[in-house]
Amino acid sequence: MAKDDIEVELKFKLDEKDFLEVKKKLEETTKFIRKVEQSDEYFTPIHRDFLEPKFPYEWLSIRRRSNKIILNYKHWYPEGVEVAKYCDQFETEVKNSDQLEKILLVLNFKKLVRVEKKREVYMFDDEFEISLDNVKDLGYYVEIEALKDFGGIDKTREKLFDFTKKIGIDTSKIDKRGYPFLLIKKKGLI
Repeated sequence: MAKDDIEVELKFKLDEKDFLEVKKKLEETTKFIRKVEQSDEYFTPIHRDFLEPKFPYEWLSIRRRSNKIILNYKHWYPEGVEVAKYCDQFETEVKNSDQLEKILLVLNFKKLVRVEKKREVYMFDDEFEISLDNVKDLGYYVEIEALKDFGGIDKTREKLFDFTKKIGIDTSKIDKRGYPFLLIKKKGLI
């Protein structure tokens, strides 16, 4: 969404067949931007465990993006619900991920999981960024992020759902919690 520090996106779990059909549709209707491999290491502070609520709403990660290292914090709203609508997102580039990780560990942050994905990014009319993700240990996903404000969070989400249907995704396959939650659950940490 156009407002700085606010992110509105939808994510869908697909089987390989549906994933390839969506990819074909995107190749016909959108602009291909790039193909990348990404890695995100998630942490939680010991003194305020992000995993304590039934539905965690905060994430802190060190993101590795090609030649960039980014410290990222997300706070999802509404808090503590199964399906969040949007998040505040704050991030800054750092020079040394090893030193940053040492700082977090010394400050009593605990490593949770690493999310590793192969991503293809597409753009639709400077309105949506569409990412096709093959996530290690989780499978195939499509993430659609609004790049502008369509008149508030609810209207922006409506536009995201409309676009999702246009590219042939069954909206009932929405992922409600995100990659870190799914991997944490898979590891039995919650």
